[in-house]
Amino acid sequence: MRISTNHLLNNMMKGVGDQLSQLNKLSQDIATGKRVRKPSDDPVGASRGLALRALRSGLNQHKNNVADSRDWLLATETAFMNLNNLFEQANDLVLDAANQTRSDKDKEAFVQELDRIIEEAVAVLNTRHDNRYIFSGLATTTKPFSLENGEIVYYGADDADGRKEIEVEPGMTMQINTNGKSAFMTDVEGAANRSITQTLVDIRNHVAQSYSSPTFHDDLARDIDAIAAIQDHILNHVTGVGAKVRNLQRVSTKLSQNEIEIESLLSKAEDADIAEAVVELQLQHTVYMAILYSTSDIMKTSLLDYLR
Repeated sequence: MRISTNHLLNNMMKGVGDQLSQLNKLSQDIATGKRVRKPSDDPVGASRGLALRALRSGLNQHKNNVADSRDWLLATETAFMNLNNLFEQANDLVLDAANQTRSDKDKEAFVQELDRIIEEAVAVLNTRHDNRYIFSGLATTTKPFSLENGEIVYYGADDADGRKEIEVEPGMTMQINTNGKSAFMTDVEGAANRSITQTLVDIRNHVAQSYSSPTFHDDLARDIDAIAAIQDHILNHVTGVGAKVRNLQRVSTKLSQNEIEIESLLSKAEDADIAEAVVELQLQHTVYMAILYSTSDIMKTSLLDYLR
């Protein structure tokens, strides 16, 4: 069977082109560190890479959720501790005010200090994280507490629809907020059927009474007991928040481990073995040079070579 010169040349040029394509792919593998850059490079590897990237995207979202939840809870913990410190200050003032050697005029300074404590307490209850009020339930853009005519009023969401829950890992959600109405506006056991906010206002009003008032010392005695109960109530909240923070730390460690595993699997699916690629590149370069050499010899052949 005769083989035409054009057919021979076309085959040779196709071989050179294919070899160049192989050299280019190996060079790109080494330069990028990736052996799969498009689906046609390895359909199975590309499909697995897409699935792993989807897992990584979901994992990154959960990591962001955990970080935001942890910061929110830490802000909540700080607010509770600040509120506890204010009640500690109020307790000292009540004990000092109960001293019968003081005069009614002396108590004016105590009342002013308690007014300051109430204002600071309202500021603490209006604590914000990332420009969102942490004690407003789901109404995080609504300022929850206001001091109006000597009373502390709540404007946030009710407890029924005030749960801020975030998915911190697949299938696991966590309530990260403390609803201000249930925490600060409901009666605390041991506080004489009073809420945290009402007790604070009552302390101020009781200290403002005259020493000659027949209920003065009894009121202050009940207030001292109420402060102890309220501080226990606050510390219980702090303990609950701390438990959630520790749980989030555990989840964060788990997510970091999962991230390492996904990156390892993604590397196996898509990354090039650089050492292997370099060896293959050198081999293919040798083949390419051999093809060029043999092609150049064949292309030199003319009709005279067959007539000799």
